[in-house]
Amino acid sequence: MYRGVRVRANHLARRALCVLLALCAVSACMASFVRPAHAEGASPRTLVAVSDEWAPRIMAGPDGAAEGICPMVMRKVAEDLGLDVEFGFMPKARRQMAFRRGDINVVPCASPVWEGVLSDVAVYSEPFMMATEMVLVPVGTKGMFRSASDFAGWRMGTIGGYVYPDGFDAAFVQGMVRREDAYTVTQNLQKLLAGRIDAMIVDDYEAAYWIHKGGWSEGDFRVAYVFADPAPISVMLHASLREHLPRVNASLARMRSNGTLRALFAEYGPQKLAAHLTR
Repeated sequence: MYRGVRVRANHLARRALCVLLALCAVSACMASFVRPAHAEGASPRTLVAVSDEWAPRIMAGPDGAAEGICPMVMRKVAEDLGLDVEFGFMPKARRQMAFRRGDINVVPCASPVWEGVLSDVAVYSEPFMMATEMVLVPVGTKGMFRSASDFAGWRMGTIGGYVYPDGFDAAFVQGMVRREDAYTVTQNLQKLLAGRIDAMIVDDYEAAYWIHKGGWSEGDFRVAYVFADPAPISVMLHASLREHLPRVNASLARMRSNGTLRALFAEYGPQKLAAHLTR
């Protein structure tokens, strides 16, 4: 009996040691990736740019490296600043905590509209693009849609955890419009074309990217409604990097004037769907 207790105790001790070693390994990995925004008042030589994935603005490529509109913009900005840049991905809540601590010093695709909790530790570049939410329906869908109430009785494809203005969240709560959450935009596109939902809410660049990625055509869909207030997309810097803001804005202005931004928008968001509004 005593031997059995000791064997179990040794087993538990080994398990505890394994867990501890694993946690240490994870901590070491994060320490090697996440660098403080500033040390002893000195500006960093490396920008640590972290975001949650938001294709086609920022996403992990086949090799895990960040690609999309925002990483391409951020690499050019870093080059103009004479700094290196490292990219990573974190869920929003964790990323915001790390940004507040200064472990992350850049979010390459951000909007003051969504990052209010960081207003005291963040500064923003001039916007370099906009995010426009829209309601997408199958082509041939009839009707005029000027408010959420015009979709009364519809099954609306959404993304879990997202909030939707223009009265849509209120319509969901009231049961006027039936909210059907999915994990990805692609799932909602599939459900829409299969007739399992009547409409979906999606960002214009996301819609264009995933439609083409899935082998569909923009002509299969109609933009029924465009949300009133597009969100400006900027580079968000930790306040410790405030001194770099004029040069970041100058870099973005050059990309706007020399066609770099226009080329990136065309590459990652073929035919921005908001241009096809047919209300």
